[in-house]
Amino acid sequence: MLIPIEDTFVDVIKKAAVGLGLGHSTLAADSGLSVPELRRLLNGEPDEGVLRQLAPVLNLNADKLVSMSKEEWRPRPVKIAELVCLNMPFPGAGYEGASVNCFLIVDKDNRQAVAFDTGTSAEPILNYLRSERLNLQALYLTHTHHDHTAGYAGILDATGCQAYAPSLEPYRDALLVEPGARMRVASYEIEARLTNGHSPGGLTYVVEGLEQGVAIVGDSIFCLSQGGAKQAYQLALENNRTQILTLPSSTVICPGHGPMTTVAEELAHNPFF
Repeated sequence: MLIPIEDTFVDVIKKAAVGLGLGHSTLAADSGLSVPELRRLLNGEPDEGVLRQLAPVLNLNADKLVSMSKEEWRPRPVKIAELVCLNMPFPGAGYEGASVNCFLIVDKDNRQAVAFDTGTSAEPILNYLRSERLNLQALYLTHTHHDHTAGYAGILDATGCQAYAPSLEPYRDALLVEPGARMRVASYEIEARLTNGHSPGGLTYVVEGLEQGVAIVGDSIFCLSQGGAKQAYQLALENNRTQILTLPSSTVICPGHGPMTTVAEELAHNPFF
């Protein structure tokens, strides 16, 4: 099943405008657009000329934004034997088709697994562990928003594994992970990178030991977009640029919402960068 791209071009415009503190009238005035033109665009009616006028005001890449509005591109499917994405419905998001991801890194030879975030329910993770006869070694939280932690208690009760949370976002009885920490779990090396902005202490976990580099980023960055950051927009942008998009170009980005992508693909297509 192909996971839909999380954000539309309208979402990207709105996130940038909110992050920069720009309302409709200011956006229209600064871009030379009329308010009706802007409203039509925000109602989902793409217009290349309007997009090209608006993009510089929002510090968005115009070519990438226009391409996104035409739905010209989606990332290539990612197939890594040891990487499992479990995608769950997220009705609390308020719109039809919303979903959230959690990820498992699995070592089937040793029957071990490591989980990253829980999604909205423990059951998909627990069912996968049972079906593959895997022992969960650890649960890492990228951040503590409810759609990423709703299955926390159920997973810990069923598996008895150790949980870890960002040091700037303590969660229940989870051990705290400091930015820059390097951990070895099962047969994998995990590096924690601070990518806050969307949340106060969000971490990206860079996993080494797979056939391809993997970065589990939570809601720091999405395919063609990034997580909302009303209070810390510039911080979120800077962290994404310096902590995620500086990784090797083939690194797989595993986001909390939407399809997996890569560093190279986001540098080529994401309007924010």
